Formats: sequence, structure tokens, C-alpha cells
Amino acid sequence: MKRSLPLLAALILGSSPAYAIDERYKPYQPRPELAGHVEMRGRPAPGNLLVLWGESFRAQQPGTVIAEGEGGIRIRAAIEALAILVHKDNPLTCISLDQLRALYVPGAVWGAAGADGPFAAEPVKLLMREEGLGEAAFFREAVLGNAALPSDTARYSRASRLLKALAAMPGGMTFLPAGYRGDGAKALQLMDRGACAAPTQTSASRAEYPLSRFVWLEGKAEGATLAFFDYVLSSHGQRDAVIAGHFMLPYVFGEEARRKLGLD
Repeated sequence: MKRSLPLLAALILGSSPAYAIDERYKPYQPRPELAGHVEMRGRPAPGNLLVLWGESFRAQQPGTVIAEGEGGIRIRAAIEALAILVHKDNPLTCISLDQLRALYVPGAVWGAAGADGPFAAEPVKLLMREEGLGEAAFFREAVLGNAALPSDTARYSRASRLLKALAAMPGGMTFLPAGYRGDGAKALQLMDRGACAAPTQTSASRAEYPLSRFVWLEGKAEGATLAFFDYVLSSHGQRDAVIAGHFMLPYVFGEEARRKLGLD
């Protein structure tokens, strides 16, 4: 059964703040009578965001069909960043990627990441959202060298349920798209051969935060596919990225992509 857009957004959103969209991004203007296949692919491919972009675009252009394409012009479309969330009373504020990796082994305690005092012996309790949304693959690649996540990691169908569980679990830790926040949880700063950086729009766009990367789209700049790119690079499309927990593409890159596609 096809989901309505409000329900789809609610399922994806969980607990995410409303970030402002750069006002230089203009609203998408639907193209009357547009029909055909949108043939594109995302690299990387965060499933939740691609689904939301596709459904939102088809609501504007109901005569189109979304399909995986063979490539073409490659553009930046958004920024994906993962936040490492822990209980609000966790004494740590910043850890390295090596320390983070050390917490994803059986029997790990928080002392492995530099915690001292009574909390050093607190067992690490791992939580995550269900796989298939893209974030788990990103985390495994960037932190675990593509190794599997521990089998005892508790899994939740929705971010809101996961964050509620984390708020009641002093030793808990999870990863989520950086736009997600919840009462009772805080995001750790991370470092990788550099200074500590928080998962913010600025640090992610400057590549200062180690668990961040651009979302790229590839496709032919023609027909329905070009219209889809126009949607993604509009205020509507960038708002979808925020709803999915990602960061807006800085306008300088959006402007560059629009010129590359011949949209402006």
C-alpha cells in the first residue's frame, strides 16, 4: 500500500529539529503534463532520503515513475552526517574514532573511551535503528571497517522509540542522522587526527566532522530526471533532506549544481 506523504514524513522524522533552509533556494515549480521515468541513482544512497525525495516529487509530478538509472551528470544533493548519541548524564564530551570503535566490541565498558570514576566500569549498551535506511552501512564503513555490528545491538523500528529507550539507559549509545535529537540524549563530539568537532551543519560542510559526507545523485540532465534534480535543488527538496535528518546542501554547491545541469 502506498503511504501518504504526511505518514511517510512522520515515520522518517522521529525527533528532528527544524533547521532553516537558505532562502536563496527557490520553491519547485511543477511542470504541467510532465511524464516519464526519473532514472537516477544515489551514491551513497541513504534509503530514507531517496524515498522521501521520490514520493515528494511524484506528489508534485504524478505522471512520473522513479527508477534506478545508469549514471550521467553527477551532482551534490545534500550532506549526510551521523551523530553519536549517548545518555545526557554520560560524562564524556568528545571521543576519537578509535575510541568509538573500541566501544563496539562484546563486553565493552565506557572506560575504553576514556571515562573515569564509577562510569568507567559502566557497560556499553548499543542501540540502533533498523537497517536498510543507509545509516548502518555508513557507520560500518566509516567506523568498523565494514565489520558487522555486534549481535546484541538492540534494534528499533523508529528513531522516536530508540531515543526514548536511550533516555532511560545511562550506558546507552546509538548513531542516527545528525538532525535527530531527543530529550535525555546528547551528541558526542568526534575527532580523527584533528580537533574535536560537533555534528553541525558548519562542521559537516567543511569536512571537520569525521562522520559526514556529501550525498551525490547521478542521472541524465533531460526530461523527468532533470525535473527531479530541479526539485532536489529547490527549497522543497532541501527541506526533505532536513526532514530525513540530514543537512541542507550549502547554497554555493546547490548553485554550482544547478548551473552544471543547465537549470539556471
